[in-house]
Amino acid sequence: MKRTAILTLCALAVLSLAACSSKKPAAESYSANLSAYNHTEDYIHQFYVDGAGGGNSSPYGGGGSFVCCISYPAQWRPGLSATVEWTTSSGIPGDRRPEAIKPTWHKRVVPIDRYDVPGSTLNVHFLSEGDVRLVISSKGSGAKGYPGPDYPMKPPSWKR
Repeated sequence: MKRTAILTLCALAVLSLAACSSKKPAAESYSANLSAYNHTEDYIHQFYVDGAGGGNSSPYGGGGSFVCCISYPAQWRPGLSATVEWTTSSGIPGDRRPEAIKPTWHKRVVPIDRYDVPGSTLNVHFLSEGDVRLVISSKGSGAKGYPGPDYPMKPPSWKR
């Protein structure tokens, strides 16, 4: 009887440990692809978010292509930001001004928009006046329910 009780207690202890070890810990961070949306008339030659390279983007275009990867926290918090660096030159055909031909570097520390649900892509929106917006989402710009800016639109005056 004593032996059966000891074996039963041992079996319960093993089962308890097995149940604890099968639980996955909550993720501390996630990985996201980078995708650019260019809302300007400038050509973006290359961009980086916290050192991760993101490719290029034509004027008034973007999305559709992804570069892997950047890590971000599972839980958004106030003050969460990333450093964005990029080069531009004029995307206007025939613009021969020296500053239009030579790529110019820009750098900004940009807050990451609030997210409640982790997403698969960090969408980098290059806006006018050198502003940048960072949106983590599993949707792309222009999709229903996308929390960021609309897809870039060429102004009627844009001749390309």
